Amino acid sequence: MTMIPLPAKAARQAGPERVFTSWARQHQRQNRLWAASLAQISRHHDLNPAGDAIHQMRAWALRQARAKHLHDSAIAQIRASEFGA
Repeated sequence: MTMIPLPAKAARQAGPERVFTSWARQHQRQNRLWAASLAQISRHHDLNPAGDAIHQMRAWALRQARAKHLHDSAIAQIRASEFGA
């Protein structure tokens, strides 16, 4: 996947264009992470399945912790913007 280039003024602007480009970049990043995790599970050949399972569980736990952190950050931002903090 390729990165979506920002329009010249978008780096200095706020508003819907900036929100969309940041969403598009985040969406691309999530797709890359999903493809990498899927490849890790389905295409990776390991001679030690038990060892691989431990690494996959650790990778899954890290992804879940990151998703929880992003969710909590988003909720905090929404609350801060609603109350003007």
